[in-house]
Amino acid sequence: MSISHHEIIEEMEGQIRKCHGVWEEWCVGTAKDSRGQFFQRHREADLGDGLAYREAYTTTAAEVVVEHLVTHRGLAIDRTAALEPGKIVFV
Repeated sequence: MSISHHEIIEEMEGQIRKCHGVWEEWCVGTAKDSRGQFFQRHREADLGDGLAYREAYTTTAAEVVVEHLVTHRGLAIDRTAALEPGKIVFV
């Protein structure tokens, strides 16, 4: 289910707070498909690292979320985890 970029920002920031994370220790990125190789590997490894992802309405909205988290919270951009940009935002 797609949600607005404001809601995604709130949820992602909440997830990081819940995991007692330091902003700069987290990465953010986008992906086309939550069933893709990156997500499959992550679920199978069960890393317990707080992975969260949400689907934005558009790829542009997803990029707004990434830009906010990078600019205002200091997250690093992870462009290697999911090679194709998409509507799915993950931290």
